[in-house]
Amino acid sequence: MKKVLIFPASFQYVKNYLKYDGVDIWLKPFPQDIPVADYYIGHSAGASFILSQQNSIRGGTYILVNPIIRKRTTMAFFWSWIKFFIFEDTKEGYKHKLIPMQDWPYVLQKVLELLNMDTLAIIRRIPKEKIVIIRGKNDYYFCDEKSAEIIKQNGINLIEVDAGHNWNEKIAQAAENCMKN
Repeated sequence: MKKVLIFPASFQYVKNYLKYDGVDIWLKPFPQDIPVADYYIGHSAGASFILSQQNSIRGGTYILVNPIIRKRTTMAFFWSWIKFFIFEDTKEGYKHKLIPMQDWPYVLQKVLELLNMDTLAIIRRIPKEKIVIIRGKNDYYFCDEKSAEIIKQNGINLIEVDAGHNWNEKIAQAAENCMKN
């Protein structure tokens, strides 16, 4: 059986992803050691976290879901986050549990650190057969159409599904399909 680890989007718990084990990277203290796995699935800022640890990960395949590819100013990122929160994250029926509020300042600090990282430069160093990106076609906020073009221009395997930025069944199925190959 293949070992799969998930690294959740900012402010979220691993348990929100139901069937996967993972590392709750948004709770104090920030983890220093990444367990060995066959697949490392990172969602949004969780993808940035995995990439920030790329030098300490030996082997395994990266599945990045709606990663933050384009460099943006902090203001532009927060504007995208506000639009995401208003137009996608608050849609009726989407239920998820956020980490405790006392950890939010810590998470904001970590997310800001990750935003300063050159995600694309790290992705380019990973062998193409060891990475796949899953993008929700309706992600207008973080892994948008411009990001998809950058991914394609760099010859990175991109799978687009009928989803937004949030994790859902279609994204989960695409990740499962990647692990079957």
